[in-house]
Amino acid sequence: MPRSHQDIQPAQAHPCVASTASIARYLLAIFEVDRDEPRLTATAVARKLEVSTPSAHEMIGRLESLGLVERHPLRLTADGMSTALVLSTRRRAARRLAHDVLGLDDEAADEEAHSLAATLSPILGRRLTDWANKQPHEAHDRTPAVPIERREIA
Repeated sequence: MPRSHQDIQPAQAHPCVASTASIARYLLAIFEVDRDEPRLTATAVARKLEVSTPSAHEMIGRLESLGLVERHPLRLTADGMSTALVLSTRRRAARRLAHDVLGLDDEAADEEAHSLAATLSPILGRRLTDWANKQPHEAHDRTPAVPIERREIA
């Protein structure tokens, strides 16, 4: 097992390490739609992201080629779920930072957190989530906690 993120070879890298903001956006949307709606479809994902259904189909095809989703039925693969969980945890931690520490309002904190989740380096992502986990939980935190096991390269 690699000892640090510098030791990770590209083929061993966790999927979110190479994630783009667009990939992260779709993975999080698929994760949330699957959790919130009875049936996961590309149309539901498109609606969540406010994009056209053809655009959603195109990106889902790209995610499928990366091994992050399966199409029939539409669902996250193990790698896709792992990546979505890491991104969700990072987003929640970034939201706490933006809202509770930096004083951004709810909407601005949500926007900043979404952007940060996909762009943090692995080490900064780990440090931010470690920091957030040590903070007392606020009653107004709107994002439900998603328990994940700690991963060396998350």
